[in-house]
Amino acid sequence: MQRREFLQSVTAGAAGLLASRGVADVGTEQRFGDLLFRQQATDHCELLFTPARPRPLRLLQLADTHFHPGDETNRATEQVLRAIVAREQPDFIVHTGDFVNNDSKKPVDWVGMDVINGLNVPWTLCVGNHDYPVNEAEGSLPLDAIRQKMERGFQGFIDDVDGRHYCYRYDLLTAEAAGPRACLFFFQVGYAASTRRISDAQLNWFERQLERDRQREVKAPITVFVHIPLLEYQTLFESGKADGQRGEKVCFDSDTGRSFALFSQSGRVTSVFCGHDHVNNFHGLWQGTELVYGRVSGMGGYGPPDWKRGGRLISLDLGNPSPAPRHVEVFA
Repeated sequence: MQRREFLQSVTAGAAGLLASRGVADVGTEQRFGDLLFRQQATDHCELLFTPARPRPLRLLQLADTHFHPGDETNRATEQVLRAIVAREQPDFIVHTGDFVNNDSKKPVDWVGMDVINGLNVPWTLCVGNHDYPVNEAEGSLPLDAIRQKMERGFQGFIDDVDGRHYCYRYDLLTAEAAGPRACLFFFQVGYAASTRRISDAQLNWFERQLERDRQREVKAPITVFVHIPLLEYQTLFESGKADGQRGEKVCFDSDTGRSFALFSQSGRVTSVFCGHDHVNNFHGLWQGTELVYGRVSGMGGYGPPDWKRGGRLISLDLGNPSPAPRHVEVFA
């Protein structure tokens, strides 16, 4: 079944990193477990990883929770997320979008925000197409108000001539290294059909970041997170080189190929993680870059009853001079 057939048928305080809920004043810092967050700019945060004993940094990717107001699926989703976090003990959570149906014509509530804030793990959100308040329903919120609700998290942004864009980076550091060991880059996608991709403004920002890194002699590998898959995900699957399942069409929407071209040309992007397609979970290497689907995490999204909800655990060994992500699906 295709996406449409599925749809039809079935930080923390005022003075720390989270001073303004979701973004902080430049120069502030706050510790969460083995991670020390240092705010460098609205689009740039350093994460200093200092475990008592050497171990990989553990990132948990969640995707497509689609929290519904007053829906029993919310409770089931919460149980899944709590069980995964308790078992896997992630250092940080990356939600790759469609957090809630903020575009609904029905009233929108934010019980999902209480759920994920209640996990007590620092986190961030890559804006998905369903996260926009396009119908201005009761309870819907603009994107910046969503950011303000995030506890234990940081969602960066840039202000460009055409408005605010939620693209930003984390540089991952250790006490042993002078510069970043690895970098995480986060991008939003648009809502309208023609904007469901990484925008040109964000890709221009990415190019500026690469140039700045060249000047600073930063060469650390980059992991990218975005809600909608790049069109190369389809090419990868059709090549027969993908591992995993394709349960629906690859919905790369309006992606043009520019994103992957820039990532590939950088020589630094090792992997791209996405969500959006609830019953695709495949991954594989395409022209030197690994393309990976996250696991749909929410019970409120479409998909067959036997398609398990979960997440994808991503490990980065920052003791390695050039760490590449290792990943595995995880379930409650």
